[in-house]
Amino acid sequence: MPPRSALIVLVLLLVLAACGSKPDAAPPTLLPVADTVPADAAALAAADDRFGVDLLASAPATGNVALSPASVAIALQMVAAGARGRTAAELAHVLHGSSTVPAAQALLGGLAATERDDTNTLRVANTVWTQRGMPVRQAFGTTLRTTFGAAPRTADFQADADGARQEVNRTVAGQTNGMIRQLFPPGSLDGTTRLVLTNAIYLSASWARAFDPKDTTPGPFTLADGTVVRVPMMRATPDEPTDKTYGYAAGPGYQLVTLPYTGGRLAFTVLLPTGSPADLLKTMRDKGLPALLDTVRPAGIALALPKFTITSDLDLSRTLSGLGMPGAFGPGADFSGITTAEPLQLQTVRHDAVVRVDEHGTVAAAATGVGAQSTAMIVPPTVTVDRPFLFVITDTASGAPLFLGRVSDPRA
Repeated sequence: MPPRSALIVLVLLLVLAACGSKPDAAPPTLLPVADTVPADAAALAAADDRFGVDLLASAPATGNVALSPASVAIALQMVAAGARGRTAAELAHVLHGSSTVPAAQALLGGLAATERDDTNTLRVANTVWTQRGMPVRQAFGTTLRTTFGAAPRTADFQADADGARQEVNRTVAGQTNGMIRQLFPPGSLDGTTRLVLTNAIYLSASWARAFDPKDTTPGPFTLADGTVVRVPMMRATPDEPTDKTYGYAAGPGYQLVTLPYTGGRLAFTVLLPTGSPADLLKTMRDKGLPALLDTVRPAGIALALPKFTITSDLDLSRTLSGLGMPGAFGPGADFSGITTAEPLQLQTVRHDAVVRVDEHGTVAAAATGVGAQSTAMIVPPTVTVDRPFLFVITDTASGAPLFLGRVSDPRA
């Protein structure tokens, strides 16, 4: 297991386009997310930001971590559509108020606009499997179809739980271009399973200014325990004083560098702590991610950024229970908005994510599955990302945090 990691910030499921824009293309204008998002949408994105930071803070303290707050939120919003009473209140608490159908519509509507942007590829897919013969309340089924666009399917978990599990996994693999192949591992679904909801997000995005592979050279990276290792470092410097392709900000205990993707609608932000990643995470929780991103301004940056690939396979059941929704996993759960044929409780919440960063752009994928069972530059700032760091991938038009993560060892 790699030493204690730094953090990666970022809806869902991502994969990278093959090439980026030419380095001599006109630099895009970077605008802080808060300046481009309506107040109501910004409030909902902020709720998803807080939820994402909660998840990241609850992740194992060592090793690299990647996750998609948007993907987990959408999966839980689908579940929340059928929750009632105390169970619904717990889900609203964990999602910081974004568990409602209007909140889901706002999030999915913003992502749908990005899906229609042909400069990059973003696809969001929701699917629901119900036990064959189990009646589902009409209102719940309508909400899944109209709000979430969830394709309804049936499966016989009672007769062949493992066959149904494999079918779910095959579907998610197809929706993620093969990046997430086994969302539900063997044994995670069984004969008591009655409902499975999945969200998958696929993104293909190229840097607005691609790195030249010839400039990638080995450089030192200091791990959390002080060990220095050599990793491939991508490098970029301003072509001229007016070159402000990147965004930059600095505050007490951190530096931020924003790298836009082609089209300017998606962005990747490195959050580099000057001290402990845990301290930066606390700052993110106290101030909110939007407040930090709001300080980013166009700047000339001499940047050294490691290439890395992170794969995470998370069981979020205990995490979500600890964040404030334990009742949803117990026999007292109220999902009567889904079915009244038999009482349901959450069985498992699985989340897989892959994030890959290289000279051309970002390849990333994420899927979430919920199983329910019966019961300014004179001298440009220099930023060398040579120690554990955080990053975020955001939809700049809506403010939605697509991916969060932590990188402690780029070699892993």
